[in-house]
Amino acid sequence: MRFRKSEGLTESEAILAGLCERSFLALYTYPNLFKQLVDLMVVFRSDILLFSDKSCAYPDTGDPLLDWRRWFARAIGKSAHQVRQAERWLRSQPGMIFLDPAASAPLPIGLPPPASVKVHRICFATGAADRCRRETGQPMLGIDLTVTDAEAPLRVGIVSEAGGFLHVFDAEVLELVLTELDTISDFVAYLDAKAALAAGGQFKGAPTEADLLAYYLHHGRTFPAATGDFVLKHNLWRQVAAQPAFIEGRRLNREHRTWDRLIEYITRQFLAGQLEFGNELTMDDYERVVRIMAGESRFYR
Repeated sequence: MRFRKSEGLTESEAILAGLCERSFLALYTYPNLFKQLVDLMVVFRSDILLFSDKSCAYPDTGDPLLDWRRWFARAIGKSAHQVRQAERWLRSQPGMIFLDPAASAPLPIGLPPPASVKVHRICFATGAADRCRRETGQPMLGIDLTVTDAEAPLRVGIVSEAGGFLHVFDAEVLELVLTELDTISDFVAYLDAKAALAAGGQFKGAPTEADLLAYYLHHGRTFPAATGDFVLKHNLWRQVAAQPAFIEGRRLNREHRTWDRLIEYITRQFLAGQLEFGNELTMDDYERVVRIMAGESRFYR
């Protein structure tokens, strides 16, 4: 093999790695980097996705605000700090990123030039689903851009420690988003649109990330221009997911993953040096070829 990488050291890290490899492909997905730089990094073209995984039990002291503040600090706050530090290292030491603790296996594909790098900060925080279900009837955190840090229980808004917009997903939400947006192009387009929506100032919140995703999908994978401040209604996801056209689209997406399987099969053969032709290619040359295929959205695939 040309290189080896971690598959995730904990259960949540393994789940995260599995979800990301399924959507972004193995060649672009790297868990557990050197010095625990970040729990998982995805590199594609000029986009770098930094995932910080924090699996924390939710406290139950009888004080809802105290419980939330403690969980937020351990899960989202520490995650934001890790991502921020990773981004600093990435921008200042782009040649010092390794797959192993001994720093003997460098990242096998080249990073984009520093001036063109676009970093997406992502927190994968688990442990709050049961409390969310008990308090709101939904196993997901709410989105509330009127709050900062741990001001309001079970609602995530601006996370000051992140140094920029932080996308916060739990296991159920991330699996849902990566089921509907299961290519790197589709997922990054959603992250960009969501960050731009938040920066616009008129979007104030949604009951869950699933409802925000439904709003995005229902409007042709865009967020329509707003005429004033707005908050999304409850149960948008259930309404959109029940539409016949949506159900048919899901079926077609599941049945048309041939391109994904082809990319992964050829990549495995290349890494093992077992191609009939092309084993002499460098990693960078091979990645440039695969990038053309991997960059297509699900619709075009």
